[in-house]
Amino acid sequence: MSVGTAVRRAVPGGVDPRIWARRAAVARSRGRRWRGAVAAVAVLVVLAAGGLGVLHSGIFEARHRTVRGAAHTSAAAVLAAAGITSATPLVDVSPAAAAARIDRLPWVLRSSVRLSWPDAVVVTVVERAPVAVVDGPGGPVVVDRTGRVLAPATAVSQAAALPQVVAPGPVGAAGSWLSPSAAPALAVAAAVPPALAGRVQQVTADTGGQVTLALDGGVRVDFGPAVAVAAKFESLVAVLADPAAAPSGPAVIDVRAPGEPTVGPPGSA
Repeated sequence: MSVGTAVRRAVPGGVDPRIWARRAAVARSRGRRWRGAVAAVAVLVVLAAGGLGVLHSGIFEARHRTVRGAAHTSAAAVLAAAGITSATPLVDVSPAAAAARIDRLPWVLRSSVRLSWPDAVVVTVVERAPVAVVDGPGGPVVVDRTGRVLAPATAVSQAAALPQVVAPGPVGAAGSWLSPSAAPALAVAAAVPPALAGRVQQVTADTGGQVTLALDGGVRVDFGPAVAVAAKFESLVAVLADPAAAPSGPAVIDVRAPGEPTVGPPGSA
């Protein structure tokens, strides 16, 4: 037995010393990697905490706030609905959530919120268009074509030029909606052409969806259902523009068949 063989057999388990040394080196390397990973995670946590602290500092607050497109809604009301003040950190603003809150305002059809780092917010609003006036429990209100109640008529300058809609169903406060039964009258009121602006004083829909117009001079128009609306208005405009057909006083114009309009005396069916 040689001396080298005796040394190798003296190692526990009969493993060559070089293998033991390699295993020890691998174990030490794993330990260093583990400690390095833990240290890296700790550094990231510290950096993240510091970063959040910086993002919540005055440097990144919404000091500059711009509201565009809001004619009937004040900028203050828009920003209040969005929940954005001069002290709001931009990192805390969810543009989608803020826009959803703004869209609940009576006049707002849709909105968008854009963050402009480091300290600005831009809100763009598209407002609803008023098409008619409806009598409510607290007085006349202005509504859009979808039946959204926008505001009291006294607060809207163009209300005097809008036709009055009479339809079944209750009328609520600003931000509420008319009954679906008002839809035919609203569709017709929204489609009144410029040639009849100011002449259509009232649009009435019954429970069956039949629409009747009241024009100035005591002229009634049997409009029928809210279908072929553009063709019916074209027919009505043509009748009123024809000296031989246009009534000079109270009368009934029937455009339910727009290709064959008729003109009759008051009280005719």
